[in-house]
Amino acid sequence: TEFPAWARGDMGYLPRPFTTVVSRLRERESQGELERLSLTDALTGLYNRRHLMGTLASEVQRSRRLRRTFTVLLADVDTFKQYNDTHGHLAGDAALVKIAEVFRRMTRSVDCVARYGGEEFVVMLLECPIATAALVAERIRARVADQDLGNGKLTVSIGLAEYPDGGDSPEELIATADAA
Repeated sequence: TEFPAWARGDMGYLPRPFTTVVSRLRERESQGELERLSLTDALTGLYNRRHLMGTLASEVQRSRRLRRTFTVLLADVDTFKQYNDTHGHLAGDAALVKIAEVFRRMTRSVDCVARYGGEEFVVMLLECPIATAALVAERIRARVADQDLGNGKLTVSIGLAEYPDGGDSPEELIATADAA
């Protein structure tokens, strides 16, 4: 049996106002997809560095105004270059995807998790003092160390910085976390 034209998606038989609405909906959907792609890292699906820096700047302003604290974690995958050289870039990419998933699962939906650079990740833990953030960081570190990557194991080193003591700007907070 053959489906009618409207069921096949052939819009030639539909009234013009309906096709206009459908076209606009498709256009909006495409714009939403473009916006999502502009905010996220293509490999891991986490937020990208550009989005992170804008979000951090907004949070610094909000926290300054409300006199609240938040903590930034900067995680670096240890010996990643060696892992990549030994197992190949596809295995390295697969490992980064699995590690990103650990970050996603171990943080709250209100937190901002981003791929900061090649094998660096940043987490902004909202309204979270550094003592609590240290517990989160340890859970992430342990979970990554236990992760089966198929080609061995990787670990992460994580530094923390609390606003405002660790810096008064996104760049200062990240530099403090990096040094830690």
